[in-house]
Amino acid sequence: MDKEKLKWVTNSSLAVDFLIKDVLAIKPGEIRIGLDFGVGTGTFAARMKEQNVTVVSTALNLGAPFNEMIALRGLVPLYVTLNQRLPFFDNTMDLIHTTGFLDGWIDLMLVDFIFYDWDRILRPGGLLWIDRFFCNRKDLDDYMYMFLQFRYRKHKWALSPKSKR
Repeated sequence: MDKEKLKWVTNSSLAVDFLIKDVLAIKPGEIRIGLDFGVGTGTFAARMKEQNVTVVSTALNLGAPFNEMIALRGLVPLYVTLNQRLPFFDNTMDLIHTTGFLDGWIDLMLVDFIFYDWDRILRPGGLLWIDRFFCNRKDLDDYMYMFLQFRYRKHKWALSPKSKR
């Protein structure tokens, strides 16, 4: 649990790590509500709650009751499947965050569907924070095309080869 307490809050030795305070400084006072799209127990939402930002955490419950754990932490869980639209109105989220979730195991058509749904619910000027996306080098151009087609302004962009660990 100690490792979880430090995520997104303290600097690590990696240049590709983003800190919550740095991301919130991009739009000071504008980030109020967000979505954390991934598999986990709501650690990102808990860190954002410390900054007075409400984050809805998606839960896929892959082998564990993640949504129950998120709720037990006093956070907002949302149980979804990958192939359904998100139950939010258009342009409602100030921030969408994902970490280690779309890592090349989802086919490009489904990634395209997910990206368009994120674009639908992200308000104009909102932040899309894709944290630690991994893929094979041969697939990088395909994914880059998908990321860049939305023409979002890049505030910080860091590429790093994945270690073999």
